[in-house]
Amino acid sequence: MRLSNRNSLLVGYALISSRGAEGFSANGRHIVGRIRATSTRSSLPSAVLDDIDISSEVQLKSFSIEKEGVPQQVTLVSPKNDWDFVDKVYLITCPNADPGSARLDKAKTILDKVGLLERVIVKEFDTDDEDRIRGCYTSHISVLKDGMRDIQLSSGITGGSKNVDDWLGSLLSMFGNNSDAKKRAEIVSNQNAVATNERPKCIMVLEDNVEFTGNLDAETLKSVSHYLGNSGADMIHLSYIPYVPNLIVSKTEDKNIVALSTGQSSALGTTAYVITEKAIETLIQEDAKNGFRAPIPDVMAEQFPNSRFSAYPTPFLRAPKTKSLVNPQLDDLRELLFQPAVVSQVQSVLAMTGLSTNYLLFITVGTLLAAGGVGVTGVVDAWTQIISTGSYDGNLFFLVVNIVFTTFSLGILAQGAALAPKPPDEVEEEGSSAEALDNRA
Repeated sequence: MRLSNRNSLLVGYALISSRGAEGFSANGRHIVGRIRATSTRSSLPSAVLDDIDISSEVQLKSFSIEKEGVPQQVTLVSPKNDWDFVDKVYLITCPNADPGSARLDKAKTILDKVGLLERVIVKEFDTDDEDRIRGCYTSHISVLKDGMRDIQLSSGITGGSKNVDDWLGSLLSMFGNNSDAKKRAEIVSNQNAVATNERPKCIMVLEDNVEFTGNLDAETLKSVSHYLGNSGADMIHLSYIPYVPNLIVSKTEDKNIVALSTGQSSALGTTAYVITEKAIETLIQEDAKNGFRAPIPDVMAEQFPNSRFSAYPTPFLRAPKTKSLVNPQLDDLRELLFQPAVVSQVQSVLAMTGLSTNYLLFITVGTLLAAGGVGVTGVVDAWTQIISTGSYDGNLFFLVVNIVFTTFSLGILAQGAALAPKPPDEVEEEGSSAEALDNRA
């Protein structure tokens, strides 16, 4: 796109403006890339191109250029993210544990950045100081119940309009206007067909410890929306913890979606997820039957062993520097391991290899021990050579750095294993305990 040609500039502007959220990311980058590649003295400034965020909410980027020596004003439009596939959005927060609302304000800033702030419903809870894990569980169950009620209320209104259509059709038929009645019946039939084929109702739940990874575009949201309606997914995580045992991340036919498989007590976290109406009903029924008996991520793992997925890469993560209200003993370790770049890299390794975290941990520990052993052997040899000859012809600095790095890494792994929360005690349901265990496997 040469800016010296006014028509081509207008065509490019129209293309950017008309694409909407669907497919905009790739086309937008192509357009911006062409502008940059054909840069002349009358092209867009590089700093302006760098500042164009084509995956965030609507933004108008205005700047001046020169066309044949005449100053002109140019505007690029970036359409907002399309979250319309989500019926309701809820944000969980605990005001008594958030003096000055620092956590909540940060979460709102992030949601504003991704175009969700205007839709979010803030749900406030007091912390359960007797059992923080139970408090987390009850807050999510409460939000899921509210979500179910809101979905049903919305569906009831829609159903009412359909009943009106049926009534009008019947009334017209009674008065002999068969043509109008037939048309009305066809409209109602079409509405019912659309309702039958529409995506499942779903809500999004977030916690006020949410952080944005920067991995969000229109294509990813389109994949999430499509997968909810065509795969039998009960949940799609927009954030998950990749450091839990027995986790296997598998690629799907959609490059933006991965399948998640875990053991029962492998908590993927509940920082951000989308859950369908059917899955909400399952969790509410489970709560009515057994009440609180395990952390909410464990209950989700138990109830949906093969129907949990995740956006890939995840657009959100658990904020590394936000203090935990449930397991604060892991805060220091979390600050190291939950950096966005680190989390994204680990998630990528899991998705590309398809190996379980248990196996990858074994490989990692073995590699670190081997590297550390090489470093120790090298240092011993160097020390022996220095004592014998008074000099060393190798790279002693590299050997020392190797030992420090491997020791530090193994220390982090050991600390994580020592401080990780213990799995909850098994609670037998009424009836056959063997059957209950089989259902949880």
